[in-house]
Amino acid sequence: MQGEGIAIGVSDFKMLRVRNNYYIDKTLYIKNIIDNQAGVILITRPRRFGKTLNMSMLKYYFDITQKHNQELFEGLEILQQGEKYTSKLGYYPCIYLTLKDVNDMDYGRMILDLKTSMLNMYKQHMYLLDSDKIYEFEKAKIMDILYCREDENVLKNAVRDLSEYLNRYYERPVILLIDEYDVPIQNAYIKGYYQEAIDLFKTFYGTTFKDNPYLEKTILTGVSRVAKESIFSRS
Repeated sequence: MQGEGIAIGVSDFKMLRVRNNYYIDKTLYIKNIIDNQAGVILITRPRRFGKTLNMSMLKYYFDITQKHNQELFEGLEILQQGEKYTSKLGYYPCIYLTLKDVNDMDYGRMILDLKTSMLNMYKQHMYLLDSDKIYEFEKAKIMDILYCREDENVLKNAVRDLSEYLNRYYERPVILLIDEYDVPIQNAYIKGYYQEAIDLFKTFYGTTFKDNPYLEKTILTGVSRVAKESIFSRS
């Protein structure tokens, strides 16, 4: 533990480090992620257990748009682990998606929440609109998402499409970070539209993960483990 002052409720790794708040060094978690050979890693912990902070740490470490972030990790364990691990600092294009706010009263409003989450995800990569590596029809789909006017088919494929665009733009595989993956399903169960939500997210996650050649690795966090009626395809 190091730093000055305890930042209660702060889940942004950069903010903690820049403000020199107390931080228990969990950066060997990055080493574990790199060493893990699974394509999809699901991490379940109780609420208020630091899941979002750890996801923020992963984004600041791996994200190619954050390649000048070495000072955030100075004095922490990950920079002592050798070139195999330090070479991954700022190496991968990253997609960060949080579903913590996809929790409205009915299915229609939940779809609007999901569109807002996709909007926030795509806003981080608006530079793609200026690239000649992205086709004009793809830019049109990006604009539809930025204006929340996509239909459900585009919505279901939004993460996979973005991974394809980033892979082509950077010519590197993509790391996908999904925080609070289970919030929409848990909320749908409580609010009474579980079957509609399950049908949507089975397709959404299946499209996102299964046979997606553009992903290096996917890390998901949530409170619950994969249920018996899984939203992830077993085939």
